[in-house]
Amino acid sequence: MKVGFLVNPYAGAGGRLGYKGSDDIREENPEIPARVSRFLSKAPDVEYLTPREKMGEVYFAGSNKKVIILNSGKNDSTREDTVNSVKEMIERGADIITFVGGDGTARDVAQVVGTTIPILGVPAGVKMHSGVFASTPEAAGTLLSHFVLGRAKVVATEVLDVDEEMYRRGKYVVKLYYIAKTISFNRLLTPSKQEYSYSDELDGIADFFLDKVMKDGIVYIMGPGSTVKRIEERLGLKPNFLGIDVFLGKKLIKANANYLDLVALTGGLKLKIVLTPIGGQGFVIGRGNQEIGPEILRRIEKEDIIILSVREKLDRIDCLRFDTGDPSLDEKFKGVYRVIIGYDETMAVKTCST
Repeated sequence: MKVGFLVNPYAGAGGRLGYKGSDDIREENPEIPARVSRFLSKAPDVEYLTPREKMGEVYFAGSNKKVIILNSGKNDSTREDTVNSVKEMIERGADIITFVGGDGTARDVAQVVGTTIPILGVPAGVKMHSGVFASTPEAAGTLLSHFVLGRAKVVATEVLDVDEEMYRRGKYVVKLYYIAKTISFNRLLTPSKQEYSYSDELDGIADFFLDKVMKDGIVYIMGPGSTVKRIEERLGLKPNFLGIDVFLGKKLIKANANYLDLVALTGGLKLKIVLTPIGGQGFVIGRGNQEIGPEILRRIEKEDIIILSVREKLDRIDCLRFDTGDPSLDEKFKGVYRVIIGYDETMAVKTCST
């Protein structure tokens, strides 16, 4: 078994800064090494084909895994380097290609691979709409192990990306770029994202939140998505549907906040975070809201996370997922949540066990 493995060191770099993608950012994401390490800790002992330098080579230093360094790859990598690396992996007989990145990297890989062999994403980007991503880096390593042992199924899935400009205007438009093969076992793989629009239900959720939940003297970090943003619209605002906004009671104190803004604005204050699961994947933290980073999450308890959703969305997901970037925080937020689904209506939903 030969496994192609490549890293986009820029993936997710814009998340904490409030950008909804990293395609134009040429600054390395400092969280990438930890995500690669988490993946490799669960990945099988097979032969890895990896590009040079920070596209893969450096992460195997000191590792006991067998690795072949490709001719392609460099530190200051571009999309072209990703494409060339994938081509070389295929030429050298890779049975599957794993990559660390987001939707942009998935598109580059799928463009070359087509449906010849499966691909598997280790989640590290800002945008992860595609169905090729494992739920966590550890899940990706475990899933790859099941594939090597012949237990995982090879399935068809979608490689997607969001139209960010349309989403900022309140329309969730996702474009299909490719159909690719990936691997699946139990709940280790997350589905591609789905679109939901239920105006009456959103109004009921928003009105209940404003009437019964939102209190003076408490800081509310309001996450992205149409469900949460309907609350802001009911307050007479015109929110950016991708943005993170901060309220003191019902007063907006910061729109489109990034990670540093949140750290500065919320110190020492009673804090609540208002979120909705993302599409059909069930992610509450870690997809599209990376501005809410670990330092913020350490200041709150599980009970301080308020989750909103239309009922049909919950019916289509099997559990709620947290990918905070810190496994200990993921563990902290495990349990059952009472999700607000209408005016004075809630539904109990558990977090995923893996």
